[in-house]
Amino acid sequence: MTLVISGCNRNQKSKKQISEKANSSIEIKVDDRIELFRLAYNLAIMDSISPDLRPCKDKFYSENYLPYKKYSNHPFVQKIAKGDLWNGDLPVLALALNKNLKPKSNLDKSQLENQFGWYGKNIDSVSRLISNFKETINFRNEYDINFIPLKDSIKTNKITQKLNNFFRVEKQPNLIIYFDPLNNITSRSITFLPENDSIRKYLLANICEKSDSIDLNKSLTPKWNKTNRRITFHENSHLYTEDLFHRYYTDEFDEKLKSDKFKNERTNIDEIIVRGITAKIIALNYGKKIGDFEYDRLWPKSKIVFKELDNYVKNKNMTFEEIYKVIITKLEESYS
Repeated sequence: MTLVISGCNRNQKSKKQISEKANSSIEIKVDDRIELFRLAYNLAIMDSISPDLRPCKDKFYSENYLPYKKYSNHPFVQKIAKGDLWNGDLPVLALALNKNLKPKSNLDKSQLENQFGWYGKNIDSVSRLISNFKETINFRNEYDINFIPLKDSIKTNKITQKLNNFFRVEKQPNLIIYFDPLNNITSRSITFLPENDSIRKYLLANICEKSDSIDLNKSLTPKWNKTNRRITFHENSHLYTEDLFHRYYTDEFDEKLKSDKFKNERTNIDEIIVRGITAKIIALNYGKKIGDFEYDRLWPKSKIVFKELDNYVKNKNMTFEEIYKVIITKLEESYS
């Protein structure tokens, strides 16, 4: 089994014009559907993954995971445990269900299958399994989480303004962050929902602090730190670039990367590009020292992206779509 850590037009508006309209409406919340799925997911894989990827043993863990350990044999848990692929972001599929845990209308089933395999293809079966799981365990949703510091920090850092200025577009400023307290594995952008075009959404993992800094008596309080800053720019950048990736990542390039000669190289081109973009945005906005740190931790192919973006930053008349096409070409040439 494998655990997976998983169009732009020329815009002649000035940075000042973009900035004035980029006042974000930010909502940060825990979603019951994701947490219910995450609970079953964690019960299924907890004993099989590295301790570094297990949930933070904080107050939330004690109150919202430990009481349910006796339900490890439920069919939904066992379906996940016996599956052949454990995607770390699998529980976010729960957003394809409505509040009654029934599949939403107008879902793109092919996209669900592409992103979530069997679970996306068989969303009706997932609906029945998770509904029974909820009834069986008498699921509670009493969350003690303080989102105020994180929300204030995101507003203070003017995330949407920085993103819009970098990509030279005006994206919808509204943002929903689904905080996933029992997830210490991965964050991800959310691109499979019918209403995705209107509001940017992403899943935010609860990356553990040092064990000696966890207070079991205090409310869980997600913080704005270098990790959450990076995640915020990274997942939002996926939302800005998704259409470009599907437009310019060719079948020929994809086939080329399947060659045995690249089996030991990173070949997730979307992720390679977004990591380089994220580091460049942070470098431009937070200074050389922080920028150097972000650059040094990049994958080698992402450093190609970072350096190529220098030409884009210098050329104020270039659209992001134009540099994106150049980046795709440069990356394809690098796999030789």
